[in-house]
Amino acid sequence: MCKFTKDLFVVDFYSEISYNYLVKIFAEIGKTDNHLSDLYSISERYDDMNIKDAKQQIKNAIQAYLVKDEFGDYRISIEHQRPVFLLGAPGIGKTAIMEQIAQETGLNLVTYSMAHQTRETAMGLPTIVTRNYVGADVQVSEYTMSEIIANIYNTMEATGIKEGILFLDEINCVSESLAPILLQFLQYKIFGLFQIPSGWVLVTAGNPPQFNKSVNEFDIVTWDRLKKVSCVPDLDVWMEYAYYAGVHPAIISYLHMHPDHYYEIDASDRHNYQFVTARGWEDLSEMMQLYEESGILVDLSIVCQYVQDDVMSKTFAEYYDRFNYYREKYDIDAILAGQITQKNVDDAATADPEEKLTLMFLLLDGITFSMRNCIQMEKMIRIIHPKLEDIIIKINNGLSCRQIISEHIMETNKNLEKAVRARNISPANKKIQHWVIHNLEAYVEKCTNEGRDNKQRCTLILQNAFTNLLAGAKNVTQQALSGMKYSFDFLETTYGADSEIMKAFLKEIMIDVHTADFIKKYGSEQYYRLAGLPPKQPTHNNLYELNLTDCLEV
Repeated sequence: MCKFTKDLFVVDFYSEISYNYLVKIFAEIGKTDNHLSDLYSISERYDDMNIKDAKQQIKNAIQAYLVKDEFGDYRISIEHQRPVFLLGAPGIGKTAIMEQIAQETGLNLVTYSMAHQTRETAMGLPTIVTRNYVGADVQVSEYTMSEIIANIYNTMEATGIKEGILFLDEINCVSESLAPILLQFLQYKIFGLFQIPSGWVLVTAGNPPQFNKSVNEFDIVTWDRLKKVSCVPDLDVWMEYAYYAGVHPAIISYLHMHPDHYYEIDASDRHNYQFVTARGWEDLSEMMQLYEESGILVDLSIVCQYVQDDVMSKTFAEYYDRFNYYREKYDIDAILAGQITQKNVDDAATADPEEKLTLMFLLLDGITFSMRNCIQMEKMIRIIHPKLEDIIIKINNGLSCRQIISEHIMETNKNLEKAVRARNISPANKKIQHWVIHNLEAYVEKCTNEGRDNKQRCTLILQNAFTNLLAGAKNVTQQALSGMKYSFDFLETTYGADSEIMKAFLKEIMIDVHTADFIKKYGSEQYYRLAGLPPKQPTHNNLYELNLTDCLEV
């Protein structure tokens, strides 16, 4: 932290502090009576950030550490790369943002929970070796390679990616026997005789002591080896992630109405902890969706397994029952298909605030589903198109269609396995790659059974298959555009263009990454009119102009 003197405003630096940080603090000074207590309060407030900002800070540090000079050496040597220490309450999303960073940068990610590591897994096992010193053979003790460092090399070999992130969680919960070794590792990145490879950045994380009785307080020597990033729960930031991750609309709407139920930990009674975390809500969402698909009842017994607070779990379970009633009362699919009845309008107009808000999120979830499918289908088509071009060119040059498609399947599978091992592929992109593989496998079967490896027949089969893919994508896109139009029509007819519910709907559309990206790409005159914004030209490109005939004309 920083020390301020009341009269001279002298700042003593005990840790890294940015110019912008000082600007913010001194801007606040003018609003205070210059008491030291006020200044300490201000400085502490700027220490904390939400998980989104923390993610950017970590990503910036990683990118800086991987900058090389003109000779190919890292500008900051591995010994001087201060490890990031991400300090935040449990279940806030610390591990999740590390996975996102790996996905966005294409780096490997290797993670360990240090609370469960022993001296042997970190240091390696002791062994006796014979050395010759000044003409005499002597036996000395050495250590085998650490399991942690060996895993880094195994990951590099499996993925072919030489740079990565080593993420050590719960670093402030290590055993007493491991603490001195860990201090050396933070400084020199060495366990035993082995240093982590160049190009690997060390990121650590831990919980504040009030949340974990196993936490060991760091001393100044340890803090001086770390780049501390503190983060706190933030519902608005989590909502952005919730839309991206497809969190259940009942949870999204409930937390909009009960923002104080997003994150709460009461550790006052050690025999009966009461808590709810961001991780708990996301895990509950996934289970609810699977239960609904399987026809299994979602009730309080399942809710309280994830929302471990007696009051909040009961309140949400009761709301979920009402949510399902609203979902049945309003046929959302029919509304999005343009089948808007006067009864729907009358019921929605006279509904209470909870019902109106729930209806709005049901409409948003409906259009998001089709927009997400549209965007993912477009990605799949853009991946598979050059593969099909390559296949057609090669089979028309006399190569076996079955062999060429099989090679593309094996290559796609291999690259997917590498990405999964590196942990730098998102679930959505992993699903897209599976779609690509599934389609290629279908093409192999069709070309083998119907094409009989004849180049003309196989070419026609592949061209028709790709045309059908484009037609499917067009249908999904049109469904998404129509659903958005009819949702606007319904809300405008029911509540009016300037209503609070319409304003809330427009706001959530821009928070939801899928709907925001879709409108940017395909446009919506209604959205820009209702939002009071000048219309923007859509940025969609030549997806529907792609074909598999041009490649044969080159």
